[in-house]
Amino acid sequence: MKSKKQLIKEIERLPESLIDEIYDFVAFIEERKRFSAEKGKSWSDFSLNTGAFDFWNNSEEVEYSLEDINA
Repeated sequence: MKSKKQLIKEIERLPESLIDEIYDFVAFIEERKRFSAEKGKSWSDFSLNTGAFDFWNNSEEVEYSLEDINA
């Protein structure tokens, strides 16, 4: 319980801009825990399903195209 109280104090001192990052990290940890409970899943499956590589699906985020490979 001591750690929880310390964490709450630290969070309360943070600027609002970092609170969103803390929330995202907590959500990631919860998702990882839930995913780990499911049998037969690998870390690569987990990383692909968490949105870590969603930038591949956004053409504005991708710097190279298939044509660049053939050049």
